[in-house]
Amino acid sequence: MLKVISDQPAIKKYAGQFNKKFKPFIDEEIKVKLGHQGAGFPAKVLWSKSLGIWKFSRAIKEVRYWNAFGVGKPGTSNVLSIASEINFPWTQIDRKTGGAFAEDAWGNVFVIHRGKIGGGKKGVGKSLFEHNYRGVWSFMEDGDSLSQVAVIGALNSPRFALQAAQFVKKIELLKSTAAPSTQTEMNFSEITFREDLVGNVPSSAEDEVISTCDHDLVVGELAALLQRQKIKIGNDTESELFTVDPAENRISHIFEVLTDTTEKSVLAAAGKLLLQTSAAALNPLPILVLPEDKMSHYEQELQRINISVIGFRWQEEKVIFSGLEKIKLA
Repeated sequence: MLKVISDQPAIKKYAGQFNKKFKPFIDEEIKVKLGHQGAGFPAKVLWSKSLGIWKFSRAIKEVRYWNAFGVGKPGTSNVLSIASEINFPWTQIDRKTGGAFAEDAWGNVFVIHRGKIGGGKKGVGKSLFEHNYRGVWSFMEDGDSLSQVAVIGALNSPRFALQAAQFVKKIELLKSTAAPSTQTEMNFSEITFREDLVGNVPSSAEDEVISTCDHDLVVGELAALLQRQKIKIGNDTESELFTVDPAENRISHIFEVLTDTTEKSVLAAAGKLLLQTSAAALNPLPILVLPEDKMSHYEQELQRINISVIGFRWQEEKVIFSGLEKIKLA
């Protein structure tokens, strides 16, 4: 379980580390008029092409560390709207501030979010976040209470900026879909892959936080790789990633990605894949994605029940997949 960090010197230290994590990815500084709480003011935002987001930070003394984000390269002609904020209290515990730092029993520091999102749009708020956000969730000792919070990322991870950027993009998608949809079903021709459908919804079971912070990044990289190979992909609330055979108008493969490779997690993932593939039309093929160094522990047993296994490893901020070339996807 995580524990919120309320000490002012520690918050100041980690707020500084938070900003430094983005510096290697920044391409340029852009002058804009930034919109905030119904008003606009001149500001210089930091744009990262590789992350696909811009960032603006300001320390408001004795109040909070303010960090505003947006998706896409900003223009300079109109007021720039904020997609999401990851703010930290100046000191102590402030549950009205969306972000916070927390640590686990081993001293690992995480950036968490309480789900307080805004934007002036009907239906956008904490309830939308709690019922629809999919990602890494954990319970946290929150002073004298216990809270379930979303974990944005592990602050000391070399991939923290990627984890935070993915959170920003998910919030943007979540807010854009806040209006009720009249669509009740989706044709294969309309299938898309949505980052906001990757990850877990809140549950009573706590995630293995340190390993699952990379989960959504792996799914996203695998999806991008398949798209570059001209393979049609999609996802929904049941499956984070699947491929589609356009010729037969059916789902051909269902993927399950694991970054937490405890035996319990592997067995649960295998069971989920078997249930999903047996229930689907024309029996799509199940594929389990595991860290490369753990493949040999489970590959033989999984193949006996007709689950294909591919591996992945990190090469700095890039995910390398192994074994994918052995599976006929198209």
